[in-house]
Amino acid sequence: MRAAYAGHSVLAPSVAGALRGLVGGRTPESLSPREIEVLKLVAEGATNQVAARRLMVSETTVKTHLMHIYTKLGVRDRASAVATAFQRGLLD
Repeated sequence: MRAAYAGHSVLAPSVAGALRGLVGGRTPESLSPREIEVLKLVAEGATNQVAARRLMVSETTVKTHLMHIYTKLGVRDRASAVATAFQRGLLD
């Protein structure tokens, strides 16, 4: 109560981190520029193989990026990742 009275933030660290992510700025859970590239290709309908060719990386690398994207966005599949990215303004 003293912290709140003094004008300090009294949010739990997890809540503060989530709010920072919504407001902007990179947090540990922000998508990297490369993950955004992969997500854009997926949104355009590219398969892992096609995305790998366009980015000049292996298909395994694309799959790794996708797994990181799913974890960061809290989703389980490509369609959910794309939908969530649009909802959060990560893709236009």
